[in-house]
Amino acid sequence: MEKRTEVIQEWIDARRERGEAATKCMFYITVPKDTDLYKDETIKKIEGILDKNHVSHGHVDTVCGAWNLNRDWIETGEIDCIVEFCGVYPVNWDMDDVAELERMETEGEIIVLVDWIEDGKHIPNH
Repeated sequence: MEKRTEVIQEWIDARRERGEAATKCMFYITVPKDTDLYKDETIKKIEGILDKNHVSHGHVDTVCGAWNLNRDWIETGEIDCIVEFCGVYPVNWDMDDVAELERMETEGEIIVLVDWIEDGKHIPNH
């Protein structure tokens, strides 16, 4: 995972060097199974990562574009990120946590939807 954290940090540093501003984003996170999020160990781990990185979050039961409108999700507050084709990476988090979030999403442990926040409007990641 150390190599991955270095790659992600290089992307962030390159954008900063070019003077690119971070993209304000909100994450919606759930697990790929019907479960009680309040008891799910994977969700507890995600909430720990969010807490450690000072990201506000709560549970919601409906997310735009979701297949199942009864599935519970975590909804975060705004997070400064860089947007790449392979993912949306928080710029102010511990890099080990960013890499762990990416790993969990890539390996199918979690589902993450992302909205950009522009002029107070939510725009799905594209």
